[in-house]
Amino acid sequence: MLKKFFAVGAGFLLACTFSANVYAFNSVKELCGNSAKEFQKINQLKGFMPDQLTDADYKTIEKAAETMAANETARQSKFNIDANTMNISKLVQIHAGRIAERCKGDREGCIEDVGHNFRFLFLSCRSCHQIYVTEAGVAP
Repeated sequence: MLKKFFAVGAGFLLACTFSANVYAFNSVKELCGNSAKEFQKINQLKGFMPDQLTDADYKTIEKAAETMAANETARQSKFNIDANTMNISKLVQIHAGRIAERCKGDREGCIEDVGHNFRFLFLSCRSCHQIYVTEAGVAP
């Protein structure tokens, strides 16, 4: 019983900390800048062969993708965005979530799946930047 209490308490504390970090952004520019930093963490590992990546590299990819997905949750709930931006945000969230989820599984074919979803993540971010963010001057 005590173990369950500590496990639930630790999970709640982690969720509160993560939520506080996500909602700390005061503008779309700050939020997008944070996502851009996380995007670059994944981008730096692009092109490596599966046997060249370590478990730490996969963890880096997983955490970066989780942060990007959480940032999109904040964008959708905290900032007033139109329907098109909402759809693009959901695409970013889907592909980042798939990357994070795939990194939790076995390594067989993982880097190919990550690369596939990373390409769509890139295209989703690019769509937003081309249509909305750059025009508004809030690109990181």
